[in-house]
Amino acid sequence: MEGAWLDISVPFGEEPSQEGAGEASRVALPENSAEQAEWLKRAAWMGTYVTAPPSLELDLEDTERLPLTATVGKARVLLLDDVDCIRADSLAEYEPRAGERLLLRTRNSQREWWKRPHGEDFVRLSDAAARLLIERQVACVGVDYVSRSGFHADGVSVHQTLREAGVWIIEGLDLSDVKVGVHELVCLPLNVKAEWGSPARALLRALRDPAAG
Repeated sequence: MEGAWLDISVPFGEEPSQEGAGEASRVALPENSAEQAEWLKRAAWMGTYVTAPPSLELDLEDTERLPLTATVGKARVLLLDDVDCIRADSLAEYEPRAGERLLLRTRNSQREWWKRPHGEDFVRLSDAAARLLIERQVACVGVDYVSRSGFHADGVSVHQTLREAGVWIIEGLDLSDVKVGVHELVCLPLNVKAEWGSPARALLRALRDPAAG
């Protein structure tokens, strides 16, 4: 038996507002179709989005040839809401396994970061935590923030480290209503060529039987 589907996406077309602004900024779509396509490539990190590993062997510089198993299937939600930075020892307690899809729920979701000004106090992955996920050969990592909007250079560095190691990344998730445990994940990016990836719609439903799915 499974639970109801839950939309864990952040609205596309919104991005965290600038410091001092009261709400998220809504970005206007160009009127010309060619300009819209180009705009979409640059807007890959708006809302909820998926980024692909830049594997030359598989020619996965973008999400056009996304293997569905990367972001669709059983996923485990981990609760990390009592830390200011996700460190390797915190993740190690959950014993990440090879091929897993992990969604990391922090206090970012409760604060609705996509409606707030940019800040320096968002919870992010440490470099050591990223290396642990790589060592454990995790297939996909989902986080409730966007690394590219952070103030700290290490946020982008960790993002790139995971990509180059072949880890698929789902960023900009809203996990505020998600319970820890095993869920069924459906997260599909648009079939577009983009430097970093593509906007995506992410859905989740709890698996009542951990062996299901």
